Amino acid sequence: NVMTTNEVLTKQNFLTKLVLTNGNATLSKELKVKVMKMRIEYAKVRKAFDEDLQEFVKDLAPERFKELQQKPEDERTDAEKQELEDLTTKINSDYNAYIIQRGKDEVTVNTTSFTDDEFNELVEVNAGNDVEINGTKLSAADFLEILYSLFVEE
Repeated sequence: NVMTTNEVLTKQNFLTKLVLTNGNATLSKELKVKVMKMRIEYAKVRKAFDEDLQEFVKDLAPERFKELQQKPEDERTDAEKQELEDLTTKINSDYNAYIIQRGKDEVTVNTTSFTDDEFNELVEVNAGNDVEINGTKLSAADFLEILYSLFVEE
């Protein structure tokens, strides 16, 4: 199954919020294993993405930028302050362009979906699971609805 990096990162955000056990309710061993395999696989994509970003930033920032950054603010001339600002703007612009481009890269992942039966099992265990994803609070119902749209094949 081929997806973009962005799709994998989005799905990973939701997968990590699933609870496998809740009180007496617990997922079947098979489904737990499937969820964990998916988490591990998607986490590898995120790790590679994060490492690429760090590498990109390291290579992107010129020596001059590093010099100016290390100089105490009150010792920078107006010209140096302007130069640092211009360099920062350029680096941020290049960084954002890279993120957009890199997010469109295609990756192959093995497990990408749940069956309706598996989803019903997830609902039983996650019915009271209110979550926060990227700073947005979601009720369990909204979380599960989005999870369905992301992971259950029509």
